[in-house]
Amino acid sequence: MNSQPAPERAFQIIKENGQLRLIGQLNARVKPKTWDFLLHISPRDQLRWEMSELTALDLNGASQLIWAMETAKAKGASLTLGPMPAEFEPIWNLAQDTLGQGAKYPKPKKPTLLEETGETMSAVWSDLKGLLGFLGELISHGTRLIRAPWTGRWALVTNIMETAVVNSLPVTALVAFLVGLILAFQSAMFMKMFGVEIFVADLVGLAMIRELGALMTAIVLTGRTGSAFSAELGSMKTNQEIDAFITLGLSPVRDLAMPRVLALTLATPLLTVLADLAGLIGGNLVMISMGFPVRVFWDELSQHIDASDISTGIFKAFVFGFTVAAIGCQRGLAAGDGPEAVGQSTTKGVVTNIIFVAFLDSLFAVVFYVLNW
Repeated sequence: MNSQPAPERAFQIIKENGQLRLIGQLNARVKPKTWDFLLHISPRDQLRWEMSELTALDLNGASQLIWAMETAKAKGASLTLGPMPAEFEPIWNLAQDTLGQGAKYPKPKKPTLLEETGETMSAVWSDLKGLLGFLGELISHGTRLIRAPWTGRWALVTNIMETAVVNSLPVTALVAFLVGLILAFQSAMFMKMFGVEIFVADLVGLAMIRELGALMTAIVLTGRTGSAFSAELGSMKTNQEIDAFITLGLSPVRDLAMPRVLALTLATPLLTVLADLAGLIGGNLVMISMGFPVRVFWDELSQHIDASDISTGIFKAFVFGFTVAAIGCQRGLAAGDGPEAVGQSTTKGVVTNIIFVAFLDSLFAVVFYVLNW
């Protein structure tokens, strides 16, 4: 007759002579009310936890024991831990390390303000070097393209120009129209106080043609086309298509970035002219609502807007178009690995473009003021 194995003893805690004897299986089957005795522990208690009679221990039971000991310590009781059975030491050590009860690892030192400033400046300098290096390579390929224009990918340039102009035209025209409308209404409130509402046409015309037309176009292209360049080239980088280009002896800057930069540089002035026209139409509508005929608005513009104002806006458009395309392509080609890198490169491209466009626009404002242009 085969003898049946003795059943495992259920977990219990026996308190005697300042000792807590843990007996049986300490595992996930232990009920929470087993630890109710902790509610009656006082700071005067001195307890020794004896675990030599444990017959089973898992991670759940070890975590219960750690929690019970921390609860007793919080009540001020003095604790002494007896030896753990050798077969349970790996689980006990794992539980202690997982719950932070094992060896205390030193916390990383918090960087000081000076260290954080230095790290930020170092990152900005590295980023700026990357932009300057890309700009130098772009200029080098552009110079070669001028000497041998038949080597350019003009079909791709034309395709990107068409896409950039046609798809961006509705949004650019709408934004410029609303800006011209708002500018005319805001200026009319003050011009009316002095009876010179006719000068609303001059203010709207100069602001749109010299400043806001190119600026609004650049901002729209930053969010629409520049970000698309970053995402497209970033995806190629993460999919190792850029590495394949380099392996085949091709230049990503020459064959991928250059056509996009040329396309947007050439397309931005055209979009700017259309944005200027949309903004002027918005201002004209305000003048019509104030009782001025359409002809009066355009006659007033023709008297105060000259070729220098138009050329200023076109020049800014060329520079802004080049900046938006170049930074968008550089961020895409500099993307890291993984799907998150595409989003990060796109975000960096948009933010960097907005900063550079605002900086260049303010620089142009100062230079043109000094030159009385």
